Amino acid sequence: MDYVRATYNAATSKTAQRTLLNTILAAAASSVLFGLAAIAYLLFYHNYLPDQITTIPIHLQYGYEVNPYGIASLADKNFKDLQDYDITVTLKLPRSPPNLDRGNFMLALHLLDDASNKLVTPPTAAAAAAQSTAPPIMPTSALQGKTILHSSARPAIVPYTDPLVSLASRLLFLAYHIFFPASETATLRVPMAERLQFRRGTLMPTSLLLDVQAGQALQVYSAAVTVTAQLRGLRWLMYTWRITSFLVFTTGFWLFEVVFMGLAWVVLSVVFGGDSAPGQTDVVKTEQGQTGSTGVVKKEAGIEEDVPMTFPTSSRQPPLRYEPSTEAVKDEAGETSPLAEIPPLGGEADDEDEEEEDEEDGRFRGDSGIGTSYSDRDGGSVRRRASRGRQQR
Repeated sequence: MDYVRATYNAATSKTAQRTLLNTILAAAASSVLFGLAAIAYLLFYHNYLPDQITTIPIHLQYGYEVNPYGIASLADKNFKDLQDYDITVTLKLPRSPPNLDRGNFMLALHLLDDASNKLVTPPTAAAAAAQSTAPPIMPTSALQGKTILHSSARPAIVPYTDPLVSLASRLLFLAYHIFFPASETATLRVPMAERLQFRRGTLMPTSLLLDVQAGQALQVYSAAVTVTAQLRGLRWLMYTWRITSFLVFTTGFWLFEVVFMGLAWVVLSVVFGGDSAPGQTDVVKTEQGQTGSTGVVKKEAGIEEDVPMTFPTSSRQPPLRYEPSTEAVKDEAGETSPLAEIPPLGGEADDEDEEEEDEEDGRFRGDSGIGTSYSDRDGGSVRRRASRGRQQR
């Protein structure tokens, strides 16, 4: 029963309640900080990493210019500076006689911005050396009011197939083509830029223009531009190992938050907690293993004082009372009281009487400290009576 009561008292004490409250607050704050760290990492991931693969469909316009061309918006695309990009144009063409007879033709790609109408040099020297600029024919109606950030032109051709091989294939798969008819399609993938990089602080493309320089007779099923980001370094690590990077970076950011929260907690505790003035607080220390009301009273100001004191306890126990030991009240043997130095009343005595008085006073003081607990005040009264008796004689 005593063990249960002691456990209950310890669990309901002020220290336990304060510890529990601090633990709950620390756990709640840590959970909130972990959520903030996760959100911060996701925002950093979105702002730091570009879209690795971006496919933009192009709708070619016929009948407006000499060649069919198409314009697509890039305003909502996530392009980053100091990042290498590969750009590829994909054309799906029918294997029709006009396309087969067309032979080689050119594809021109222009990355545009809406700032002004002047030609801008390619972003990097390597890209300028690798890419061909200034295509022979440009749809001027689509380039008015635009800034050309990058231009490139590459050749393309419909793949050639031997007529005899094509006829044999048709005869071999004749039954299949009867039940599952399909069109003859040729897919052209033409690389338009490799390792294209935009310098820090330069303009980013907001639109692109694809010019198919094959005349209006070219037949096209669909066209698309694919922009692929060549990730390296930290971007490659964050994209390839997404879960691992999320756990590592979120945990690291969370640890920094917890450390700074702890430092702020300590600073606020020191600033707003305050310390009691010296000499005003009595600290009571009870040694382990001692029971009852015996305790050691320690005065912070250095004043040694042994007086009865009462200390509050829990609600179900009587208050703890400290009683000073009786031995501490007694004066040690051989100590002299300041009253002994006061001269006795009456006339002055000669030297012999003073010597006798000293001997008698020493005897009385020695006797008063052995088991009688007489104080120095009583000894002083005895000395006065003895001196008066000698004067009368």
